[in-house]
Amino acid sequence: MNKIKIFSFVFLFILLMKGELFAQSKQGYSKAGDECLLKNDPFCALNNYRLALDFGEDASLCYKMGEAEKLLHNYASALIWFQRCIAHQPEKEINLKAYLEKADLHKRLGEYPAAFLSIDSLKKMDASSNEKWNSLIADYKIAETLFFKKENIEVYPEPGDVNTAYSDFAPTVLGDSLLYYSSLRFTLFENNQKISTSRIASVSTKIKSKEKSKSLPEQVNMPAFNNANASISPDGKLMVFSRCVYDDQGKLNCALYESKYMYGEWREAVKLNSDINPTGKTSTQPNITTNKSEGYLLFFSSNKSSGQGEMDIWMSKRNANGEYEKTINAGVKINTKGDEWSPFYDIEKDSLYFASEKNSGLGGLDLYRISLMNYKIDSAIALAPPYNSGYNDLYYTRSYGENYQTFLVSNRPPAAKLNGSSCCYDIFRINPTVPPVDSSVLAQNEIDTFPKSKIEIFENLNQEQKIADFKMNFPIRLYFDNDYPDPRSVSSNTNKSYNHLAEDYLKRKTDYLSQQENDSLKLLLSGFFIDSVASNYQKLVEFTEKLYHVLSTGTKGLKISILGSASPLAERQYNLILSNRRIRSLENYWLQWKDDSFEKWIKEGRLQINFIPKGEDEASIKVSDQFKDTRKSVYSKDAAMERRIEIVDITLLP
Repeated sequence: MNKIKIFSFVFLFILLMKGELFAQSKQGYSKAGDECLLKNDPFCALNNYRLALDFGEDASLCYKMGEAEKLLHNYASALIWFQRCIAHQPEKEINLKAYLEKADLHKRLGEYPAAFLSIDSLKKMDASSNEKWNSLIADYKIAETLFFKKENIEVYPEPGDVNTAYSDFAPTVLGDSLLYYSSLRFTLFENNQKISTSRIASVSTKIKSKEKSKSLPEQVNMPAFNNANASISPDGKLMVFSRCVYDDQGKLNCALYESKYMYGEWREAVKLNSDINPTGKTSTQPNITTNKSEGYLLFFSSNKSSGQGEMDIWMSKRNANGEYEKTINAGVKINTKGDEWSPFYDIEKDSLYFASEKNSGLGGLDLYRISLMNYKIDSAIALAPPYNSGYNDLYYTRSYGENYQTFLVSNRPPAAKLNGSSCCYDIFRINPTVPPVDSSVLAQNEIDTFPKSKIEIFENLNQEQKIADFKMNFPIRLYFDNDYPDPRSVSSNTNKSYNHLAEDYLKRKTDYLSQQENDSLKLLLSGFFIDSVASNYQKLVEFTEKLYHVLSTGTKGLKISILGSASPLAERQYNLILSNRRIRSLENYWLQWKDDSFEKWIKEGRLQINFIPKGEDEASIKVSDQFKDTRKSVYSKDAAMERRIEIVDITLLP
């Protein structure tokens, strides 16, 4: 063999060896990253995948990078990696998964047109699954509608030392000022290593208090465990919480414990029965509460057998002997094939709040609410922003009494970040501390005022700022039952008042839901009653309180412009008359407000109402005008949305 041939052979052998080492190194780092993900450590996974990238980029590695970035809630970066994965033209299975992730990320970022385009790509690639993609589109449309609804509240991180660079979560309030919560700021030493661990702490939430958080004693915070998710009964006598340990795969296995408050302290905790804590399963995130008539109730999240999917919401009654009875699964209206977390039962509203990663939410874990009183006909409704965001939102909770407080937990900005990633959870306070409006509240006439703190802030604004404040909440859309007020009347006037019309309309929610053809339509319509009818009624109350204040304090005068609309069911001229009646019902609401001041201001010309009845002129083309098709022309969400008046403008009189 000549020298050239020998050299060529040796050179080829070296190249082959380098290629083998190259492949093994890349594969090794990629495998190490996969193992990190199995242990729920996306930071570790991302570092290994980046090392693998030094040996060359491919579709699979790009997908894994996107997966890790998404778990760290770096949505923009994750989106880029999934796009790069698609650019490599991978095999069909990876391509489908990448487009599905891309659609979800666009939704989380509020980019709905781009999300729908990604689903269109899925439909083209896999037409055999069109039923699945069409269902996804329907869910995303619900999410898109939700995205553009915004509750008139402020959500901000709880001040003081509650939130840290670590995760702080699971708030529960005792009375009007004592907040219990869990935190990963604590450490323990094991095998000469410092390990982060969760403990339950408490702190005063009084505004002037400078008290620091205190970790609960070892009767609760047993050193060898991660202790978290404390829930305290409304009477302050019981605490149920979780104790967790890591398994060999780095996953937490949790069980529920109960502690009683006796002689001024929390007593030694006792593990709950094997039905609540079955061997080899996890039970966590308890809510110990009451429904007043049946004593204590325990809601919790568990992957125990015979559920609907992974982590489900379960319930158990605690009898007079202090024993927990057989657990009951919360059912398919709450639980899905995925995970449901952080149940909270609102005693006053008989509503269950929980977190779920359903496609109809804004992305990640979203907060949902369902009325247990109307469980058979109601569907779980996602809360509107800013309760929900494109990040993980969970642990909705509130206290009771006159000065009640409301909280949630989220990793949305400005929650703490670690290494630039939205890794960690903070506890957020909701202000004003008003739970999401429920139609049952309105029907019971419990919404005649709004927090004094808001009117006090408004009173300190100058005249121009007050007008700007009014306009920030426009339009205020007020909705009506079909042909109301005064059905079949040919008069443009009415003696009905809007508040009574709205309350009667909300009581008909059950009738409307019974006319819907499927659960998706029920979900949309149920959301309409809560997010449109009820919440706009709340806005009207606030607007009227402020209007009363402005005119009472000597303002020369105000002009309010109001549009009136109707669905196209009746003749055009009749609908114009009906729109006028609806505007008159709002005027009647003001005339009956507190005293005769509004009547006086209207007569004096200090309050002028500009009527703009539009009838059906701008009704959506999607709304049926066929009388026989009442399911669409009367009971559909599209038709209900058209039956409204809108406060659209307010100006100072010269």
